[in-house]
Amino acid sequence: MTDDPKLEDDSERLAKVLGNVLQLSANESLVAAQLEAFSIFHPMPAELDLTKGSALQSKLSHLSTALGGPPRLIITKQGERPPQFDTYADAAISEAIDAFMLARSSICRTHIYLIGSALIKQRPELMNLPQDPEIRRIIVTQVEAYFWEHTETSYIRLASFWDRVGQLLDFAFFNIRQYEHDGFYAVMERISKNFIAMNQTNVRSATWARLRKFQASGQPDGLQWLLSRRNLLVHSLHLRRPRENEPDNPIFTSAYNHLEQAVRNKLRQGTAEEEVSLLHQHLSAAATLFPDAVEVALTESPSAGHT
Repeated sequence: MTDDPKLEDDSERLAKVLGNVLQLSANESLVAAQLEAFSIFHPMPAELDLTKGSALQSKLSHLSTALGGPPRLIITKQGERPPQFDTYADAAISEAIDAFMLARSSICRTHIYLIGSALIKQRPELMNLPQDPEIRRIIVTQVEAYFWEHTETSYIRLASFWDRVGQLLDFAFFNIRQYEHDGFYAVMERISKNFIAMNQTNVRSATWARLRKFQASGQPDGLQWLLSRRNLLVHSLHLRRPRENEPDNPIFTSAYNHLEQAVRNKLRQGTAEEEVSLLHQHLSAAATLFPDAVEVALTESPSAGHT
């Protein structure tokens, strides 16, 4: 306690602010879990089945061992040095899984802000907002800005996941560890030209076909569209709340005026609901195709396919 009323008042306000910080940081993951538990997310965010004994977990374990990683059980004689194993494959697998989880968390966070921004506009009384219309407008605008910021992050996270998958495939097929610039698209092309061409029977693999279809697709649910959107966000412009009758951003128009109108329309920013729907589609594709990528690495790569 202090005899200075101003200092005491400042301390109380600071304590309240810190309490709000603690509540905000602690509540985010809890709120996401609650929304999933009550099936409030529509659609529900896709997941990887990594439970012990699952088909994917079994394939990942097999792939790690096939690529020189440690087996699940090592038996050595007393006093004998344990054998040395290559930990790169394990690290690459962990990176891919972590990248998926980060993308999933980011998409859940984006969806939370979509729900929140809709509620704050439709039911402002639930928030006990100030009566001043200008303050209310500023708060609503800020919540919407956070939504678009998280949307950007989600697209970047999704594209980063496919970079990690490319890293894993590059090591499985070509033993390449120096992975800096090549993305999933380039690695798939390298596999097609340097390995698949010499193993024609593997071209008919359903898993390979699904990966190639996704890789080659310029549709909004395909990899080429995702990479274009990621590059646009990282290098040129950001997503923001659409304004009525607003023309396209001059940077977008200048950068993509060489493309057909239909292609530009696919890359153009959609409504908040459309963007969240696309994010979920890409997360679902990642969850569906990651087991395919692992299967391709196991069955078709020269280093892992004949162990």
